[in-house]
Amino acid sequence: MNKNISIILSSVLFSSVTLAQSSLTKNMNPKIGLNTIFEYVNNSKDSDEDGFSFKEAELQFSSDIDVYLKGQATIAIHKEHHEEGEAESEEHGHASYAVEPEEVFVETLQIPSVTFKAGKFLLDIGKQNRTHSHALPFNSHAKLNDLIIGDEAVSEVGVSASYLLPTSFFNELTVEYFTASNDELFSSEDKHESSYLLRYKSLFDINSATTFDYGLTYLTQSAENKTDIYGLDFSVKWKPVTLGNYHSFAWVTDILKKKKYGTDGETEGGVSSYLRYQLSQRLFAQYKYEHLGLDSSTETNTNVHTALIAFIPSEFSSVRLQYDHINDKTEVDERVLTLQLNISMGAHPAHAY
Repeated sequence: MNKNISIILSSVLFSSVTLAQSSLTKNMNPKIGLNTIFEYVNNSKDSDEDGFSFKEAELQFSSDIDVYLKGQATIAIHKEHHEEGEAESEEHGHASYAVEPEEVFVETLQIPSVTFKAGKFLLDIGKQNRTHSHALPFNSHAKLNDLIIGDEAVSEVGVSASYLLPTSFFNELTVEYFTASNDELFSSEDKHESSYLLRYKSLFDINSATTFDYGLTYLTQSAENKTDIYGLDFSVKWKPVTLGNYHSFAWVTDILKKKKYGTDGETEGGVSSYLRYQLSQRLFAQYKYEHLGLDSSTETNTNVHTALIAFIPSEFSSVRLQYDHINDKTEVDERVLTLQLNISMGAHPAHAY
């Protein structure tokens, strides 16, 4: 009898240890997600990107490190951007791709009202810079972002602190201190010069179905040949309490201005504004207008009209058809038709509101 009891107790103890190890291992495994984008492009002015292509993939890992920290890493695989005359690697239809860390950072979890972040992260510039490609409202970044910050989102290594103000509605102040390494955006070559960004965001309810939010951005450096960026953005979003899965509306606007000092001194500015209406549970229609050349010291004077229709079966997939009409005051306007397939696999973190 005692022998049987010993065998039973040993079995229970072994099972408990195995379950505990299994639970610990499960908690230690990061959430893994893969986002992929495939496109068909037809451009009336530039045929280099025409045809079907694999545009980009993002591999994302996220996990709680312990009760105090969580971590995230996003590895991007995307087409390399070539300057004119450097396209030899793409001859015979073979596109070249770059693999690089887009974000690798840790964030605090337990500090009341304040979130600290350290590592390589996307700077909080305007509405779109922190948005990953698969979550963009249109098939590509706004032309305004291309003008002000470059073809790709700006990601730098540094530290960040976000403070949630003690108010009855959402008010957040963010300070980011980083080393400026983006040569396209920043002129200073001295890595010891201070570079920092200030951003204020506020959101409140207009009624039970409508919200309004706005944000202010200021980026600067202590260098003599510095770059300053000023930003104002706002959005109005409507989603009815009943039938909210079938109809919604959003109006989102971004205004950005960049001023570069020194020998390359110039000022560029513009506005990007779009409307998005949900026609049914899975069908969306969108329109965007952009003007580049607002308060500009250069000859930039471009107007962009963009229309998009999106079929979104679920949060993991979408098919979007987009048409761009670009008037940059040259002899011939540019017209671009883009068909995009967007697929997400695995863990899929919530997008920013």
